Amino acid sequence: MPVTLTPSSGDSRTFKVAAVQAEPVWLDLQGGVQKTIDIIVEAAAAGAKIIGFPEVFIPGYPWTPWANDFVTCQPVLKAYQANALALHSPEMDRIRDAVKENDVNIVLGFAERDGASLYIAQVTITQDGKIANHRRKIKVKELPLQVVQDFNQPLLQPTHYEKTIFGDGSAQSVYNVVQTPFGRLGSLNCWEHIQPWLKTHFYSQHPQIFVGGWWPAFPAGTGGSPYIVSGEASSRMTQSVAMEGGCFGLVCCQVVSEAGAEKMKMTGFPWFKFPGGGFSTIYGPDGSALTSPIDPGEEKIVYATISLDKINEVKLVADTMGN
Repeated sequence: MPVTLTPSSGDSRTFKVAAVQAEPVWLDLQGGVQKTIDIIVEAAAAGAKIIGFPEVFIPGYPWTPWANDFVTCQPVLKAYQANALALHSPEMDRIRDAVKENDVNIVLGFAERDGASLYIAQVTITQDGKIANHRRKIKVKELPLQVVQDFNQPLLQPTHYEKTIFGDGSAQSVYNVVQTPFGRLGSLNCWEHIQPWLKTHFYSQHPQIFVGGWWPAFPAGTGGSPYIVSGEASSRMTQSVAMEGGCFGLVCCQVVSEAGAEKMKMTGFPWFKFPGGGFSTIYGPDGSALTSPIDPGEEKIVYATISLDKINEVKLVADTMGN
């Protein structure tokens, strides 16, 4: 499917973007919706026009199965399913109304409930309150053209242990860039950042800004953990996509308090350190960090004032999808 790049009328002006680092309201749908709305109001009041949220911010990222046996996980997973967010629901309508009232554009990560199934989902909601894009996290094994055209091909999955909780994403989820008044806005979840086929298709849609939704992740080597699951590695994955795609990248992630860890049965697992999990950053299209490091245990919205003109400077040097 050909993609026509329609530049925003505001390409030459500057505007503010926001990356959220916050603790979810664990296993609480209504609380999570209200916290999402509160963050939208706060970021809008600070002047942000695009706001990025972490992966499955509602009702939180379930590290639980990694840290426990399946039987121990059952009470948490039952509550998790009961507090997941449906795409078409009064709760989503409340969020859409808040986006419209505050005249912003957001990418929200949430655990989507569809029937009895759960998905790692993202929605892009534009400032008119409409859902411009809805997608489910995927792991692309291979991506020939016929797979993209056939939305029923079962080749698209969540990554690693997430398959024990979440269902497979469908192939239309590779279409993850939409036009907004502030440029072409894209979305990726966690290890989608290291899926080569998916990234190539992503770049072909000419994103100018994208939200990287992330889990809570901890310092490299904690308890013998591999580097790839660290917050530093996660942030660098978004930085790499920003450089490859020549676009602004928002790293948006979760924080876990000691109380949150207790509720999600994360305590005692050696890879985790509480409070912690945060690593939110905003990267420019040349890969430079536009925000200063923040405490991994702190809830904070980080902001950067950007101009899409910077993309032109970078693509004079390196343009992955150009001539």
